[in-house]
Amino acid sequence: MRLLAMALGAVLLGGVVAATYGGEVNLTVVNVVSPQDVKIWQPTSITVKKGDKVTLRLINKHADEHGYEIAAFGVKEVVAGDKTASVSFTADKAGVFPIKCHLHPAHVAGQFVVLE
Repeated sequence: MRLLAMALGAVLLGGVVAATYGGEVNLTVVNVVSPQDVKIWQPTSITVKKGDKVTLRLINKHADEHGYEIAAFGVKEVVAGDKTASVSFTADKAGVFPIKCHLHPAHVAGQFVVLE
């Protein structure tokens, strides 16, 4: 029920939830321009299970560089303009953690949700 509520909340907020229960999560995250003309990383919300090994393929579709940070897991990547980068880590603690562009704090951020 809790997962359903979080998924519904993410959809209502315009985000996308990726939930897995198999130990490995491979997801592509793309920097796009929102309908409000703001650069954001999509999906804005990612949900995994505690202990999952997470690999994110970051695609920056803009000419300028952008950052992708999930500080709680030591993720702090700069993706050059029109380039791709990859980050991997283990979701070793449960909770809701902010995702942000550490180079452009005004950009819309997201959340990384780790379920028990």
